[in-house]
Amino acid sequence: MKKHSEDILYYSSDKLAALGLESLLSALPVGCRVHELWSLSTVISQCERVRPRLLVFIFHENMPLAGTFKVLYALQQQFPAMQMLVLTRRLLPMMHALSRYLPGLSVLDLKSSHTALRRCLLACIAGAIPQLQEGADILLPDRQLRVLLMMAWGYNTEQIGNRLGISHKTVNAHKLNALTRLQVKSKNDMADLFMVIDELRMLVGWLRLHRNGKLSELAYHSLEELLEA
Repeated sequence: MKKHSEDILYYSSDKLAALGLESLLSALPVGCRVHELWSLSTVISQCERVRPRLLVFIFHENMPLAGTFKVLYALQQQFPAMQMLVLTRRLLPMMHALSRYLPGLSVLDLKSSHTALRRCLLACIAGAIPQLQEGADILLPDRQLRVLLMMAWGYNTEQIGNRLGISHKTVNAHKLNALTRLQVKSKNDMADLFMVIDELRMLVGWLRLHRNGKLSELAYHSLEELLEA
């Protein structure tokens, strides 16, 4: 199979934003071929076929975030040499934090200037290491992650305390500490967090195992299992 190292793939949940991004990508002075992804469900197969140098995502306000953390992690494992750029305003501190653990991932505020976006795109294409932004602390204790997960499932404070064998005051303390560390500050942030909390807990577990050198080949899911989990 012929590999095209100068190709760029992009996905946008907003069609108007997609047109603007394609126009900007096509005008870059690097001679790359630009291809649009129509669905996140095909991103693995398209990357296997095209082998792009850069994959750009726009996670717009109208897009459910469920599954996005798993996709980013799966792409990093399958295509470690590929650069990824996420443009979003959703859970931005958490996205920046994720980029500290996924070397190929860069994150930029969707409202950044045209000049800043162009500069970032060129840096990603060149394989330059981005300047890491201050982000959230996603490596939460599992007890805090479990509290958030049970909240997302609809359990109230008393029910969570009964399930975990702790008082409702301790549940509230775990909740407040977790939200502070994740820099979740609004109801919209909370709704977005609940969409991804299950996969965040899974990723944190894998990151800890990997950091401690305990993640063997058998600990990895196949890409299909990972994306369907």
